[in-house]
Amino acid sequence: MDGRDDMTGREGFTLVEILIVVVILTILSTMAVTSFLGLSEKYKVETETKQLYADLMDARGRAMQRNRFHFVRFAASGYATYDDTSPSPDGNGAYNTDLDNQVVNVTFKHPITTVLSGGTPNFSFNRNGISSDTGYIRLTSTVNPDYDCITIRETRTKTGKYDATAGVCVEK
Repeated sequence: MDGRDDMTGREGFTLVEILIVVVILTILSTMAVTSFLGLSEKYKVETETKQLYADLMDARGRAMQRNRFHFVRFAASGYATYDDTSPSPDGNGAYNTDLDNQVVNVTFKHPITTVLSGGTPNFSFNRNGISSDTGYIRLTSTVNPDYDCITIRETRTKTGKYDATAGVCVEK
């Protein structure tokens, strides 16, 4: 040997250095994707909650504008609103399956839980926009969104965050 260092004048990276960089980038990208998926799911719950809120406010507004009852019917994965049109022209104040005009029919990804004082998952808005029932409606998910429930009172409807400890929807 002539005493020279093999590393002198060397340019580029070794295979070990490249592998370390690839592993670090893989870890960082996995963390970013996981974070994005959590935010995406949180956004979906909030979007569904806001859509439900808008449809409830629309049903209340239609009841007052058209001077007739509007009904809200819930299922585990969705809801529908109906305009009281049977018998014609202004209905009778009672929900008539297949006879009242369906206004909205929505299916959600997240399950819906209704906790209403009447004990059924259904209620109505009368000609003055007053709700026939009180309580809350909640969208169930594994994420922790800012909005995931709606309180229903006789004269107001508000979005909120479900408090699992107290078992109530806290209005925001």
